[in-house]
Amino acid sequence: MKNGLALCAVVLFLPSVAFGQSSALQLTQRIALPNVDGRMDHMGVDIAGQRLFATAFDNHTLSVIDLKAGRQVSLIPNLDKPQAAYYDAATNHLFVSAGGDGSVKMFDGKTFQLLQTIKYSADSDNLRYDAKNKHVIVGYGGEKFIYGAPARQQGDGALGIMDLAGKKVSEIATDAHPESFQLEQMGTRVFINVPDKKEIQVADLATGKTIAHWQVGCTDNFPMALDEAHHRLIVACREPSALAVWFPSTRVCFQTTSSTTQPRAGFMS
Repeated sequence: MKNGLALCAVVLFLPSVAFGQSSALQLTQRIALPNVDGRMDHMGVDIAGQRLFATAFDNHTLSVIDLKAGRQVSLIPNLDKPQAAYYDAATNHLFVSAGGDGSVKMFDGKTFQLLQTIKYSADSDNLRYDAKNKHVIVGYGGEKFIYGAPARQQGDGALGIMDLAGKKVSEIATDAHPESFQLEQMGTRVFINVPDKKEIQVADLATGKTIAHWQVGCTDNFPMALDEAHHRLIVACREPSALAVWFPSTRVCFQTTSSTTQPRAGFMS
């Protein structure tokens, strides 16, 4: 697929206009996390078992939460800045990425015994599951700036691909540290936020090659969601506070911002 061009327009932030009116979410429950302090990061879920796995970055632990009982039932300690968790019900394997030592640890999902440690160069972060190939994918390494300050100025950024036994399979290089990334369910593309380059990197999981670089008109593009049914890729930026909605099939982007900046246009290629 050729890179192509696409127009990205920026408009003022009007959620009800941009996405339609909907009822607001309401808080229904609070779950205390005893002996957990500091910043939390990404979470994973065991749907059948009604468990939530919550990484506590500053506390160096992972909380296992019984959602039906509404309480923390276990705490996995000694994790070096854990950032994400993925639970595979078929194998009963729990994968936890660690930003501090760059590892992905694989635990037994019932006993929480450590089964394997998969080493990457640095900053293992977001985890995703590739259902087609039965692979677990982690974003790791690469240049990384946070709020304009250097956290790491060089290194190999990539998506690391593992099988469900914790064996490394392959990787896809990225231009800098990969943040949130989303996989197509009806295709083979993966969309990768690369904030340091102010871009979305698009790769093909079937070939392992990058096929496009889409420029984002804002910085710190960390969160991402893929609404494949409606052909929308949604990216949030921190500076300025903005929400960009991409339409990958037509390569058109609309971006909303909470600032009063004049509307501007850009191109993705």
